[in-house]
Amino acid sequence: MATIFKIHPAIGIARVGDSTSNFYLSPEKTGALPIACDQDGNAIVDKDGNEQTISSFKDRQQRVLRQAARFRVYTYDDAHPAGQEIKIGDQIEVVSQQSGQVQTGTVTDIQWTVYLANKKASWYEFQQLDGEHGYAPDHPLRNADITGADARQRLIIDPGPQTVSHAKPQARTAQFAAGQNPGVAQSFPPPLTPFSISTLGELKATAHNGYNRLIVLGGHGCSGSMKTGFGEPHIATYANNDGWFDDIADGPVTAQISFEILKINGNDVPPDVTTGKVPTSSVPVDASAWVIVGYPRYAPQIVDIITMDDLVYDVAIRYQAYNINIYGVPPFDGSQSPPDRHDLDAVQLWRENATWNPNYYPYFWRDIWPILERPNQYQWVLDFQAFGAGDPHSTGPGRPLDQTALSIPPFHDEKCEDRQTRWGMRQFVYRMFRKPGQENLLAVPPDPSHPKYQPHAMPYLCGDNPLSNVAASKFLRLTDTQLFFLRQWADGKFINEKNESLPDQADPPGVALDRGVLGNVLGGAFCPGAEACWIMRNPAIYAEPYRIKGTALSNLTTGSLSQPAIVTGADDTSDMATGLEPGDITKYSGLPWQADFNECSTQDIDITYEQWNTIYPSSVGDPVKQVPNTTYWWPSHRPMGVNQQIPTPPGSPPQYTLMEWSQGIPQSNAGDLKMVTAWKGLGFIINNAADPNGPAAYIQIERNDANL
Repeated sequence: MATIFKIHPAIGIARVGDSTSNFYLSPEKTGALPIACDQDGNAIVDKDGNEQTISSFKDRQQRVLRQAARFRVYTYDDAHPAGQEIKIGDQIEVVSQQSGQVQTGTVTDIQWTVYLANKKASWYEFQQLDGEHGYAPDHPLRNADITGADARQRLIIDPGPQTVSHAKPQARTAQFAAGQNPGVAQSFPPPLTPFSISTLGELKATAHNGYNRLIVLGGHGCSGSMKTGFGEPHIATYANNDGWFDDIADGPVTAQISFEILKINGNDVPPDVTTGKVPTSSVPVDASAWVIVGYPRYAPQIVDIITMDDLVYDVAIRYQAYNINIYGVPPFDGSQSPPDRHDLDAVQLWRENATWNPNYYPYFWRDIWPILERPNQYQWVLDFQAFGAGDPHSTGPGRPLDQTALSIPPFHDEKCEDRQTRWGMRQFVYRMFRKPGQENLLAVPPDPSHPKYQPHAMPYLCGDNPLSNVAASKFLRLTDTQLFFLRQWADGKFINEKNESLPDQADPPGVALDRGVLGNVLGGAFCPGAEACWIMRNPAIYAEPYRIKGTALSNLTTGSLSQPAIVTGADDTSDMATGLEPGDITKYSGLPWQADFNECSTQDIDITYEQWNTIYPSSVGDPVKQVPNTTYWWPSHRPMGVNQQIPTPPGSPPQYTLMEWSQGIPQSNAGDLKMVTAWKGLGFIINNAADPNGPAAYIQIERNDANL
């Protein structure tokens, strides 16, 4: 196979923090703690070389540490079909883009280029699901009072691209800061209240044990309004606040591999006769990456019901032929091959004929148990009983989930009654999950054998649009791929891999990074969401599974990034077909991020009518009784109730009390404004080493009331 170079993870996640000193690295496994590192971005390891996780999320001044996204380059060739990270000194073989000659060389360095931007203030208003597949000509803009393409261009925070390289000490760091990118037309907001924005972050080229890697750090969580006068700054809505800016950002990550040329077309290349130096060259990395800067993850070990990995995996399965044995074109006998993703007609034909493989057997511990187990983790960030829902694993009085029974597939000589019992348990659990078309139903259809028992459907969380009557989506549901796995499991078509002599099912190392990083990112609901919005489920944004299709950096001009299509005279308008630009992922998100983050706690969802979120029965005398239902948004990101350790006499066992996580910050516009500052004082929730499986298995640490 031809040598291919790829950056992993394909999508990296950085997070803001107000600390100006230390930081940590993004976790690279789902539900893991972040990785501890030194000030250069090199991971701290134990005596066996294992990377250590952090024990504190704040510095000595109680400032929130930033999370850095770490990137690496992998090579894929005949010797390494599953991929291997490039090391300085490795020998590579590439085809020169200029001459077509085959060059063999020794890797000397990696040059990284990143371009972060924030387009929130220049984009359309967020209005639930409007815009997911295009905006109407009359859809309002944020900051609509600012007119003219030139003026609106200034609403984009655009520091320009930056490049770092470890081989040159003076080029090992770079800033996405005002005045730190000579020769480009940067754009930063005017002075803001309460916090101005002068940077979107920085880059670091690191070298550790021969591996040259990239560290991307975001901003410091600054948000502010340029409006002045009586009553300013103020916040009036969860998502669209004119005059406001924040330092959330995103953009492409590209790389060039530098190497000394040893051979050309198999022939040795001697050093230059005059200088004695070995000739050098470079090759671009084929598959670029993307970085998203989000807000802090306050409960990193509690996994979302739907992670971004679940969502992007679902897109890859159903739209990109990622695994044609799961979803493909019959017959499922190995005779099919995936379509060439560059052949749009072939891809479209494949989509029209693809279907789920009825004989695919998912693995219980890899594919099924994570779905069933995640709701149980939510008890550490909210009080189930307060809303009358109870433990989500309850299947009726005295019938909790039996992990062992649920993991046993049908087998030869199984007792008929045991098989029937386990089948019934699996079917009951599967019925509990909301299916396509049931997004607006509170409860699942009743079980004919229990006509009076109609439990709440799962997930019992808010959907993409419980607010307006346009494309209502009251409650969250799992991805189609998750539901397919559950359906196969419920029907007994699954494998307990722990009980079988099966080969290692781990993903290749690069893919494991892609998936592990996104396993710590929210995959729904999107109103507008957490780190990213519903844009992430649009297959058009991907060049290949998990990898964002970006506009070539050579086609971008700092100060001329695209604007909404309705802005007359703009240098460029947004065009997904040609690839995304810096800022094109996060521009849909709430502005400032603290407003949406604060209000995404609970929601009173009216379930009177299935397709209507808001009704006004008094205006026409409709005698219907309105039925509001209080529902959570995503407490794994925005916790509700947490365990806090309380002082006890010396020598006494630790004791804990349940407290409101955001105590003192109301769910109101005033509370949203307070969150602009108060987010720095909020506590982080981690597994409790003193009681890892007890009634306080997860506890809050590092809450600082002085900053609230």
